[in-house]
Amino acid sequence: MIDSRVTDICFREAFAADCVAVAEVHVRSWRESYAGIVPQTFLDKMSVENRSKAFETRFRDDSYKMYIAELPERGVVGFADFGQPRESIGAYEAELYAIYILPKFQGKGVGERLFNLVLESLVRNGKSSMYLLALAVSPYKSFYEKMGGLIVGRKQIEIEGIVFETLVYGWESLLRRQAG
Repeated sequence: MIDSRVTDICFREAFAADCVAVAEVHVRSWRESYAGIVPQTFLDKMSVENRSKAFETRFRDDSYKMYIAELPERGVVGFADFGQPRESIGAYEAELYAIYILPKFQGKGVGERLFNLVLESLVRNGKSSMYLLALAVSPYKSFYEKMGGLIVGRKQIEIEGIVFETLVYGWESLLRRQAG
């Protein structure tokens, strides 16, 4: 349920024109949420320009979609993007690439609404399952679990020469999750 303090938030499908605003949320979210967790050099190298270009490239893929949360006077405060799986992990039909909310707007129902928009879109397009990769040190694991994600695997990634464990969260039945 959306917190009454953020009822002015508009949720909509994003377009390539939103890439800079989304990149600002992405970079700021990483810098604020992962400071002291991942190497500072990695966070310092993140740039709105590079993230914006990456999002622009993704929007050229027909299977790529994104929803944003925005306030009229502030602009984009969160986003969720998803599409075809980038890796072969089980029989999952889709991947939730990311869901980021500016810290000030976390815990107010914004992430849950974005997550549900992703589910609705995937189900509407005939997809019944999805996965998400998350750092094991992520402060947001409880959110994925609250949304019904189960740890179905583990991987390792390297960030600035340091190996981090990544958890694979899976949703095997989006229809059941959506109905629940």
